Formats: sequence, structure tokens, C-alpha cells
Amino acid sequence: MQLIEASIDLFAQEGFWNTPTSRIAKHAGVATGTLFNYFESKDLLIDAVYRQLKQEWRAHVLAGFPQEGTLKERVEHIWFRHIDWGVHFPLRYSLMMQLKLSDLVSHEMQQSQEAELAFAYEMIVQGIAAGELVVMDPAYLGRIFYAQLEAAVSYATEHNLTDMPLTRHITQGFEIFWRGVTP
Repeated sequence: MQLIEASIDLFAQEGFWNTPTSRIAKHAGVATGTLFNYFESKDLLIDAVYRQLKQEWRAHVLAGFPQEGTLKERVEHIWFRHIDWGVHFPLRYSLMMQLKLSDLVSHEMQQSQEAELAFAYEMIVQGIAAGELVVMDPAYLGRIFYAQLEAAVSYATEHNLTDMPLTRHITQGFEIFWRGVTP
């Protein structure tokens, strides 16, 4: 965990390409050889960092998830918790987004993380089938949702929103999104 935390810290500060494994090991207080005892390559270390960030994000988003709630309640929960995590952990959020968009995370890791979020895709499919969401390709609707979430996090962090202004921002953003995807 020490190596992953050191990697997160340095990747966020200096970027992936500018951070040699020797610097990560030194930052973690271990020998470079020790790093390679745990991770055979920098690529595997990057996968481990991505997995760690996604696990933290997922645990935060799913805490208190209203499993039996209405579709709107479940989607709104994800909306609020995602933005909350992004605002409270901006470096981790930014790094997770950078890794997601990069070609540094292995295809296998990307697929395993997507599989863990299959429940969200299923919510969309069921919502469309039940007539609760507009009829469109579920993958496209998911991308719209994610793009609006990213915009909400970006705006909130750029404007240092906290407390009531943050709550108002999250609520207003969700209502705009929800009106756009419901019949």
C-alpha cells in the first residue's frame, strides 16, 4: 500500500511519464528492488494504482446505496456521491480520470473495472425498458451521465464550492440531467 500511495502522490504531482520507479521507491521509503518484488513493471504498478483509486471511488459511491429505492433515488445517489468524492479528493479524482483516459491502464484492468459497474448499466437498461428513461442506446445515455458528472466535479472544484453552494450545485445539476433523460 505504501508503494501505491507514493505512486498516487508522485503521479498526481509529476505525471506518469515523469516519475521513474526509483523515485517512487524512494518516496515510499523502500529500495527500488522492493518495488519490483511487488510489481514486475511500472505498467503493473499503474494498474494497481488505477484499481486502488477505482475501489476507493466505488466504496464511496456505493456507501448507503438505496438498493430498493426508485430509479431516480438510485441514480441521484450515484450522482451526489460521485461529485462528493471528486470534490473531497480532487487529486485522486483527477488522477483516476487521467488514467481512465490514458492508454496506460491495461485493457484487462479497464474491463474488470467496467464489469464491477455493470449494475449501473443494468439500471439504465431497466429504466429504458420500464419507460422511466428516454429510449436511446444505454451506452450513450451512460456516457451523457458520466460527462455531466465530470462537468459538475470540474465546476465545483474550480469554484471551490462547499456547504450550501455545493449542495445547490449538485442538486441543480442532477435536476437538469434528470429532466433531459426522462420522458
